[in-house]
Amino acid sequence: MPVTASSRGAVAETDWDAAVVAEWLLRIGCAWCFIGHGAWGLYQKEGWLPFYHAFGIADSVAWPTMPLIGLHDIALGIAALVYPSRALLAWMGVWCLFTALLRPIAGMGWWEFLERGGNYAPPLALLALAGTGSRQSWWARIEQIGAVADRRAIERSALVLRLGIASLLIGHGGFAAFEAKQYLAGHWAAVGIDVGPSALAAIGWAEIAAGVAVLFSRSTLLLAAVSAWKVATELLYPIAGQPMDVFEFIERGGDYFAPLALIALLAAKQGRGS
Repeated sequence: MPVTASSRGAVAETDWDAAVVAEWLLRIGCAWCFIGHGAWGLYQKEGWLPFYHAFGIADSVAWPTMPLIGLHDIALGIAALVYPSRALLAWMGVWCLFTALLRPIAGMGWWEFLERGGNYAPPLALLALAGTGSRQSWWARIEQIGAVADRRAIERSALVLRLGIASLLIGHGGFAAFEAKQYLAGHWAAVGIDVGPSALAAIGWAEIAAGVAVLFSRSTLLLAAVSAWKVATELLYPIAGQPMDVFEFIERGGDYFAPLALIALLAAKQGRGS
């Protein structure tokens, strides 16, 4: 890949490569999230009804509009791969924040909002990596987001990811440590592991501790472990449920790719010096 010099000095080829890797990990994470969520809209997931009810929308309106929302989400997921623009990334971030907020609005609690950090962090991190640009550039396809990102953009993007990863871990930990959600114990039981209330709470507190650690640690091993943990635990959805639950796993793509993208951003930042 060609390398250019900036006002901060020459940039090594490996630095650009690391930022490009982060870009693609984030784009793939966005695509997984939106395509997985969109599939549930096409399936007309009954679990979406409380979100409509929170605004007084009747089931007769909710059912036929679910596939439209699903198609909207799938289109956005595909666009993140083939035509990323600042306007697209901003809308994806706002949409993810809105759908996450629907959960406490519908009475499901704030842990649910925090746990969706893997949904809203990747598009916002990509936007931070791309920078604001000019007003006219917001609708144009962004070329080489990672390749042209400067050190400040990398730092902003890394901060967004840290906050998002910490949020998803703390939120998920809250499910176990404070709410003792029984479906989590059912997930472990599906692979032959009996998890009682005390063990479930311990897992929750461990996830909360990991979330706090992500905010302050520069350990790439920790981030890799977080990604592996999320892949393993979210795979329990289809293992413990129905084949359709594979979309629960796909929808959480940001949980897996965001920590890996942060590893790549840390490598890019380190290569450019302090």
